[in-house]
Amino acid sequence: MNLELSVTEAMSTPVATVTLDTTAYDVANILKDKGIGCLVVLNDAGKPVGIITERDLALGVVSRNLKSKEVIVEEISSSKLIAIAPKSTLMDAARKMDAENVKRLPVIDGDELLGIVTVSDITKLSPELFNIMVETNEIHNSEYPYSKNEEIEGICEICGSTDSVNYINGRYICKNCNEDSEGEEE
Repeated sequence: MNLELSVTEAMSTPVATVTLDTTAYDVANILKDKGIGCLVVLNDAGKPVGIITERDLALGVVSRNLKSKEVIVEEISSSKLIAIAPKSTLMDAARKMDAENVKRLPVIDGDELLGIVTVSDITKLSPELFNIMVETNEIHNSEYPYSKNEEIEGICEICGSTDSVNYINGRYICKNCNEDSEGEEE
């Protein structure tokens, strides 16, 4: 499994960038011409400060029925740049993407933009990691009809008794078996 590969081995370079004063119209055309889904936003000093995506254009301009030539990147781009260090692994990147609910991570060393790693970049090098990411996403997005701490009537997966059970560590366990397992851990 290629989970220990560095993000620098998977990242795309060079990274397409825009400045804070670029219009949404220009952003849309750059994305279209380059066939990409995002641009890293640089401040006047050339430091990465944000990211702008197709979604930002849709929500920030189109859904508000604004004129794309009158809206600038600073008004619609994400103000918090979620990035990753070049020494990080693909697994680190996948975890960060999951935790931050993003699909792209600029690779930054200090203030220097080295590249960008995306879910697609990861899947090209590590299909196994992609499967893990899909499973994690399904777990996070599934809706349980009850809370994990809520007692329900069911069958204990340890002793087999029909009783009130709680969902603990992936199994339905009755109060007696839970107390027994807690006593064993001490």
